[in-house]
Amino acid sequence: MVLRLLALLALAASLLVGLSTAAHACSCADLSPAQAVEHADAVFTGTVTHVRAGEGMGGPRVHTFRADQVYKGLPAERFTVASSADSASCGYAFERGGRYLVFAASSPTGPVAEGVELSSTLCSGNVPVDPGTGPLRPGDEREAGHESLAGPVDAGLVKALGTPLPPVAAGETFPVKEPLRAEGGTGAGWGWIAGGAAAVLLLAGAFTAVALRRRRDARRR
Repeated sequence: MVLRLLALLALAASLLVGLSTAAHACSCADLSPAQAVEHADAVFTGTVTHVRAGEGMGGPRVHTFRADQVYKGLPAERFTVASSADSASCGYAFERGGRYLVFAASSPTGPVAEGVELSSTLCSGNVPVDPGTGPLRPGDEREAGHESLAGPVDAGLVKALGTPLPPVAAGETFPVKEPLRAEGGTGAGWGWIAGGAAAVLLLAGAFTAVALRRRRDARRR
């Protein structure tokens, strides 16, 4: 009788543990590539250069990426993205040295880390990809890992991503509507044009002054 009671208690305990785990497990809705891009504020491929553990119990991990192609958002060379340290809370385990297609958002509902605007989750659509620096192309392989956009890189994903921009040395990035203009590019060219126009005007003024002076001298004679 006692043994039967102990067995029933053990079974009940195991059921409670199982229910608790299921209740706290991360559940993601299936995303199409177009939906993943639409929901994100920054989309890029990049390599994880640094991972910082979150502060306190359950604090999010902070990942620093060296970007190689930027599909959405400011095309900076470095991104800092927070994600929960717990996979049950939909945290994505970005590994140092790995290259990923990252979908990050600035939504206040995501993991919060001081000084970090972007966050990403297991449900964002992140994909581990092969090492490299070029744009993703149909037929490229994906490395095995946690991902919500399963399968190889196909034409649908590439079309949804659009044409990427190479990163510009602009420090840490955050989502903006307008692309970044490279320093020393178009603005520098207009500076030279403006300077040349000013020089021409000065020369024209000098020649005009000399001509008027000669005309006055001729009249006096």
